[in-house]
Amino acid sequence: MVIPFRPGDDGFVIRRILNFANEMLHRPGRVLWLCVGMTILGLFIDGSALRLWSLHREHAILLDKIEQAKTRLTRLQFKIQKAQQPEFIERAARDQFDLVREGDLIFFFSEAKSGSKKKE
Repeated sequence: MVIPFRPGDDGFVIRRILNFANEMLHRPGRVLWLCVGMTILGLFIDGSALRLWSLHREHAILLDKIEQAKTRLTRLQFKIQKAQQPEFIERAARDQFDLVREGDLIFFFSEAKSGSKKKE
């Protein structure tokens, strides 16, 4: 149904909008694209699309951190298992606390002072 309009009428703009809407309703393809466009526009204006993208990025970062934590956990479990062996405990005591076993040779090095002799 087309609503006749005259440029001098008071309802000129309203009738023009109604005619446009009436033509659009008879073309389902255009209505579909209009709905899709309005939905996408609404998501961006609302900020939901940006928030969704941000959440996907945070999800990827958290998955990476979880993978790093699993690797570190495996490494620490290996160290704990190894630390229960007497050889490891002895080696750690020697390295960290400078302990020696009975019968080990100990070398002492003195620092030579250069320039200690004065020329007269």
